Amino acid sequence: MIFRPAIRLFFRFIPTLLVIILPIMSSGQVLPEYLNFTTEITKTAEIDYLLYVPNDYHPSEGKPLLLFLTGDDYLGDINQLREVGPPGQVESGMSFDYFIAAPQLPGDVLWDTEALLELIEHIGGSYHLDETQIWLTGLGDRGGWGAWELALLYPQMFKKFAPVASAPGTNVWQAHELSIWIFHGALDQKIPVEDAEVMYYELNWDEVDVQLTVFDSLDHDIGHAVYSNPAFYQWVSGETPSYGSSSPNPRNRSMSTEITKSIDDDYLLYLPVGYDSNENDWPLVVYLHGSGSAIWDLDAIRDGGPPQLFEEGMDSDFILLCPQLHADVHWDVDRIHALTEEIIATYRINESRIYLTGLSRGGFGSWEYGVIHPELFAGVVPISARDVAGVERLANTAVWIFHGDQDTGVPWQGSETAYDRLFAQGADVHFTLYEGVGHWAWEPAYATTGLWSWLLSKVNDQVSVRPENMSMPSSLSLEQNYPNPFNSSTVIQYELPRQEWVQLTIFNLRGQEVVTLLNEESSAGQHTLLWDGLNGMGNPVSAGVYLCELKTPTSQTTIKLAYLP
Repeated sequence: MIFRPAIRLFFRFIPTLLVIILPIMSSGQVLPEYLNFTTEITKTAEIDYLLYVPNDYHPSEGKPLLLFLTGDDYLGDINQLREVGPPGQVESGMSFDYFIAAPQLPGDVLWDTEALLELIEHIGGSYHLDETQIWLTGLGDRGGWGAWELALLYPQMFKKFAPVASAPGTNVWQAHELSIWIFHGALDQKIPVEDAEVMYYELNWDEVDVQLTVFDSLDHDIGHAVYSNPAFYQWVSGETPSYGSSSPNPRNRSMSTEITKSIDDDYLLYLPVGYDSNENDWPLVVYLHGSGSAIWDLDAIRDGGPPQLFEEGMDSDFILLCPQLHADVHWDVDRIHALTEEIIATYRINESRIYLTGLSRGGFGSWEYGVIHPELFAGVVPISARDVAGVERLANTAVWIFHGDQDTGVPWQGSETAYDRLFAQGADVHFTLYEGVGHWAWEPAYATTGLWSWLLSKVNDQVSVRPENMSMPSSLSLEQNYPNPFNSSTVIQYELPRQEWVQLTIFNLRGQEVVTLLNEESSAGQHTLLWDGLNGMGNPVSAGVYLCELKTPTSQTTIKLAYLP
C-alpha cells in the first residue's frame, strides 16, 4: 500500500478480518551480537530566567520555590513571561511569600530535565531555599510536558506538582508521593483530555493525593482560568493570596553550566546477511523496546518486534540496533543518541537512511528521540505510544503511527491528535487505528510487509547531499531491489553521476512494458523510489519475474525482480 501525504489518511483495521502478510523470509537466520557501550558525555546547559524574590526574604530563613515552565509560545523577549501564569498574577498585584522562577525555553526544543535540575541548584546557590517546599507547574504542550518529565525523574525534589493543558508523561506512578493537581480543557484539540484522565486514573490509588479539574467549555487555552484562581495558590502554599497594587521587579538572570554523565548500557546489534561481503553503506533501524522483563533481561528484547522478525529470517537489508533501557524509567535520549552516534561511526551506515521505531514505552521514547533529533531520521514509527510535546518538529520526517482502539492504558486519541498536528504541517504522516485491539498493536503493525517497504524507501534529504570531499558516482548504477522477492512493494535505488533525464520502466520477460515509474530529469547522486506491484492501469501484476530498466540519454542498466503476491 502506498500512502500519499497530500491526502488525509486515517485507517481503521479490524484484525479478525485482516489478512496479515508477513515480511518476506530469507534462508539466512541472523542472530544478534551482545554488546556494551561505555562512555562519558558532557553537554552545556544555558537558561535565561526571571526570578521573583519575596519582599521579606532574608538569607537566615529559607523560602519555598515555585518553578513555572512554559513553551515555545514565549520565545524571544523574556519579559513576555511577566504576563502569564504566576508571574502574571504577581505583576497584577498578587501577594507571595515564596520565590517564583520562570525559565525561558532555550529555543525550539524540548525542556532538558537535567538542565532544569541544575537551575534549581543554581538558584539555591544564591538564595536560601526551603528544600522541603519546592513546587512545580507547567503550562501547555512543552511547558506541561517538561514539568511531567521533571516530576517523574526527580519526584523526591518536589512537594506539589500541577500540569496544565499538558502533554502526558509515562510511568507516572513514579510521582505518586507528590501532591498533584491536573488541569485540562475538555475541548482541547492539541492535547486530548483523555491524556489527563489517564494520568489521573493511573495515580488515583490508595492514598495518593491527586485531583483532576476539567474545564468543560474550554479548549487548550486554560492558563488564565487556572492561574488567576486564588484556590490554586491556596493549594500550593497553604495561604490565600491578597491582591493590591504592588510593582514587582523580577530579577533577569542566566545560568550556564556543563552537565556530565556516565553511560554503561547493554544492547543487541543485528548485522544483515552480506554485511561482511561488500563495502556498501547500510540503512540503520533503531528499535526501542517497552517496559517489562527486557529492562533487566537483554534476551527478552529478542522475543518480539523487529528482533524476532530478524531471527525468523526476514529479508532485511539493514542494520538493527536494539538498546536496553538502563532502568525502570523512561528512555533517556542522551544515552540512546550517544549509542546511535557510536554505531554510525563504527559501522558502514547510510546516514540518509536512519529509522526509528518503538512500542509502548519504547514508542514514547521514539516520539521523544525523534522530536529532539528530527534531523537524524528519515522515518519514525511509534506504536501504542503516548503522544509527546513538540511533534511539529517532525514535519520533515516521514511518520507512521499505530494504535489499538481498545487500549485502556495509553489513549489512542493522543496518537490521533499527534497525527492531526503533523498533517496540519504538511508532513508525510499516516495513522493506523486497529479496531478491537488493545495495547498490543505492535503485533499486527510489525507483521506487515507494507510497513517495512514504506519505511525503508524514505530518505532523509537533510543529510542526503554528499559532502564536498566525497566523490559523486562515476557511472550510472541501479542497485538490486529489496525485498526481493516481494509481495507488496519493493524499494528501488539508483545513482546518477550527473543531472540528466531518467526513465525507469518495468517490463515483463516478453519485453512488454508494464509500468513507467519515472520519466523526468533527476539530479546527480542517490535516489530511492517504491514499486507497489501495480501496472500502468493500477491493477496488480501477475506473479513472476520482471525486468527493471534504468535508462538515460547516454547509458542504461537492468535488474531482475520477482513478484510473489
